[in-house]
Amino acid sequence: MDADEKYRPPHLVTAAELIRGGCTREAIAKKVGGGELRRLRDGVYAVADGEGDRGDLPAHEVARRRFVERSLAAARVLLPGTALSHGSALALHDLPLYDVPVDLPTATRSRSGGGGGGRRSTGLACASGPLDGVVTHVYGVPVTAVPRTIVDVTRTVGLESGVCAADEAIRRGMCTRSDLQREAEAARGRTGAARARALPELTSGLAESVLESLVRLIVEFSDLPTPELQVGLTGRDGSRKRVDFYWRGHRVVVEVDGFEKYGRTPEEIRRHLRDERRRQRQLEAAGYIVIRFVWEDIYRPEWILTRIRTELRRQERLGVRPAA
Repeated sequence: MDADEKYRPPHLVTAAELIRGGCTREAIAKKVGGGELRRLRDGVYAVADGEGDRGDLPAHEVARRRFVERSLAAARVLLPGTALSHGSALALHDLPLYDVPVDLPTATRSRSGGGGGGRRSTGLACASGPLDGVVTHVYGVPVTAVPRTIVDVTRTVGLESGVCAADEAIRRGMCTRSDLQREAEAARGRTGAARARALPELTSGLAESVLESLVRLIVEFSDLPTPELQVGLTGRDGSRKRVDFYWRGHRVVVEVDGFEKYGRTPEEIRRHLRDERRRQRQLEAAGYIVIRFVWEDIYRPEWILTRIRTELRRQERLGVRPAA
């Protein structure tokens, strides 16, 4: 789904525009105090609509929307040859911001031929690098394209952040592995380039949530056999049920409760989780071993591996094992 279909940022206006329209500085301050305007940075305001503060939105979605607003406000003061990038670009493309700092909007100013360097101010973190051919527009402002954005985030934040964003982008048809490979090669010599080159082979367009991406990485870097992803299995009631991870020879299933794949409101999430529990009972009745992981588990990667390893070994002791 395109970012514009999910969320439309509020109208932004500058102090200069308000004054040209006949508003005094005192009147601007009064509008801010009364909630009609929200100050995003010096001289830039959002016309308050309450959209980002809706009580039915998860905290991470409210934070993303606020970051989008601050990034769009920063775009009002960008010099020519500069584009929003890194975390700001990721937010504007509506891609996951796992572990990505959202304290300051981020931008890149053009520097032909590469090279690093950057600066950080109270309102904007600005890097430098080549921008030829990698700038698009979102909400009317210049933003680095999806492959370049993901590679930049991978280089400067971490592999997990890049994989989470890349999985979502590939699943939604926003880029391909080949696109990521080209951008990773173009980043040679820059900070974190080795991480960027490792990224494409670790991506999958089958992941439906950030948590799935993270669990897959934990398994990928372990001694466990590689599972199949998003496999359809038949439950006791005869219906087909798609599971997140499946070790076919052992009949072991792993499901993850990454809430973003269940909806954006508490009601949607609760309804889908009830359906998930019902689905699990049907799979277990059909003889599958089902392990569930939630967000808290991601901070205990060895425990995740131990749980999976234990069930695989138990199945082998019971005579359920892959064919030779």
